[in-house]
Amino acid sequence: MIKHYFSLLLVMFVLLGLSPANAGGIACSKASSGHIKAKTTVADSTENNYDIHYLKFNLNMNDSSRFVQGNVSTYATVVSLQMSLYTFELDTTLTIDSVKINGALLSVLTSGGTLRKVNLAASLNQGASFIAQVFYHGLPPAGAGFFNGVTQAISASGVNMFYTVSDPYVAKDWWPCKQALQDKIDSVDMNVTVPAGEVVGSNGLLRSIDSSSIPGKWTYHWSHRNLIDYYLISLAIAPYTTYTSYIHYTGSTDSTLLQNFFYDTATFVPQYKINFDSLTYMVDYLSTLYGRYPFWKEKYGVCYSTLPGGMEHQTMTTIGTTLTPLIAHELGHQWFGDHVTYRTWPHVWLSEGFATYTEQLFVNKFWGSAAAYTYRKGQYNNVMSVAGGRVFVDDTTSPSTLFDQRLVYYKGAGVVHMLRFQAPSDSVFFALLQTYQQQFANGFATTEDLKALAESMYGISLDSFFNQWIYEKGYPTYSASWNQSGSTVYVKLQQTTSVPLSVHAFDMPIEIELKSGLVDTIVKVYNNSATQYYSFTWNTTVDSVFIDPNLWIIHKNGSIVYDSTLSVPFHAAYSSKLNVVPNPSSDYWLISGLQDNAQLDLYNMAGSNLWSRKGHGASVKIPGMNLKPGNYMLRVRQQGYEDIAMQLIHW
Repeated sequence: MIKHYFSLLLVMFVLLGLSPANAGGIACSKASSGHIKAKTTVADSTENNYDIHYLKFNLNMNDSSRFVQGNVSTYATVVSLQMSLYTFELDTTLTIDSVKINGALLSVLTSGGTLRKVNLAASLNQGASFIAQVFYHGLPPAGAGFFNGVTQAISASGVNMFYTVSDPYVAKDWWPCKQALQDKIDSVDMNVTVPAGEVVGSNGLLRSIDSSSIPGKWTYHWSHRNLIDYYLISLAIAPYTTYTSYIHYTGSTDSTLLQNFFYDTATFVPQYKINFDSLTYMVDYLSTLYGRYPFWKEKYGVCYSTLPGGMEHQTMTTIGTTLTPLIAHELGHQWFGDHVTYRTWPHVWLSEGFATYTEQLFVNKFWGSAAAYTYRKGQYNNVMSVAGGRVFVDDTTSPSTLFDQRLVYYKGAGVVHMLRFQAPSDSVFFALLQTYQQQFANGFATTEDLKALAESMYGISLDSFFNQWIYEKGYPTYSASWNQSGSTVYVKLQQTTSVPLSVHAFDMPIEIELKSGLVDTIVKVYNNSATQYYSFTWNTTVDSVFIDPNLWIIHKNGSIVYDSTLSVPFHAAYSSKLNVVPNPSSDYWLISGLQDNAQLDLYNMAGSNLWSRKGHGASVKIPGMNLKPGNYMLRVRQQGYEDIAMQLIHW
């Protein structure tokens, strides 16, 4: 879902010179700490007595009214030991005409607002299948856009339209439903009868248009044969014109239907149509990163509307923006949110954060790395406009907290980018995303699921990373001082945090750039305390130092100053005694001058711990014969002293 992005995006377009048209602790302990204000997954526990397999909609409506009339059949199986009560939700603005359970008419009781309950004639045992058919009519609650269920609107040029948005808890506003994230529906048929000339868009494939059975009426039959969550079922009605083409996949002869629905095509700016036509390239590109578009055997497309943003309805997004990054955002949801859904609402960042990161991937691929840097910087600045706030959603009762743009969208996207930075390589990061899609395909995942998978593929612990960036609050500010003595460059790195009571010091690898005129080098070091010292060997005169030059980390920049007092090794009483020979080396390093019981840890430049040992005795041999050529970082920790980081070079 995208909502209210326009002001920030327009600022980004100005910065980019583009027009809009072109345009410590275990994390799980935080999740269960008792501070969460949560909406239950269903309105009533008796809804958990059954599992939905198939939905059949038979509806009558039009593009000039909110009025809904028809019936919905729910095909389900009893999962409790016995079921004597069938419970569902439907807003009380809608009148129930009758309810049939397995063809038998039964009375319905309204309870607790939108809750509807039907006492069965006889209890059904576990494993029994049943069909519940609800006939109803009425005007759904008034409203427009997000969080209103249905919208009837008129475009600026006078075009009538009707469209649905059920996210997060308003499917009940227009159909009798069970609003449970973890009960994905196996299959859906959507039959909608409208006045002749009006067009209906929905999930899946358009099987037929019956223009003869009812005089003056057309009936559209859409079918979707993939698992789908309740809030992703949708329909849109307008005098649409259909634009179709095919998506072709790199390295394959397979293709997917691209089916876009636009109204007012005579005045629809040609450039806007081109933006949507670019979906052919977007789908193929994201398929190379995330794995094949999950619903490729059906279609992808958009229904254009007055919605102030977009909603990622499965296989057919409802959208009201022509900005290509936001088009890419909704497409990204088809993988993150639709194909793999967050198991519970507090983990909604697994949908919105990854979809927002898809925007960055799109901008980088099609606009260039400089544009992507500026785009990411705009999102990071928004995150840091307030000191606190966590990505994990504590209060799921309100859409405003569920879809907090600063935290769930922008900070969530920042977490994804930093997770990429933690990876041993880009190929491992994108392999992680593809494995995530495969492992949780058509199902659900939590933050802990992603963390466990990333740890297994990265080969490192990510406890601190997820705890600090998902469950805790704030961001760091980095400052530095530096000096050079001969070929040795000394850097003192300091960090403060915006919410120190939540995170005292962020535990992150970080890049330090050394510049000399037109020459520069970047080294990746590990930082996990408020003050840390580093030394590097560089046979070029340094004239400036930059922290995180590629903007991997959500952070603010403090001062970076030259300091001649850093011309001697740090902590003369301790670190001046340390000696590493040979360095560079092709097989091992020998470090001497250690204090007794010093902790030694060898890291690669991705921050992965390769070797650890206690320094018993005056010297320790550090093995390197199996390491690849490159730079490594040795961290020496001794009680009573600051950590010392030493660069080791392997030929």
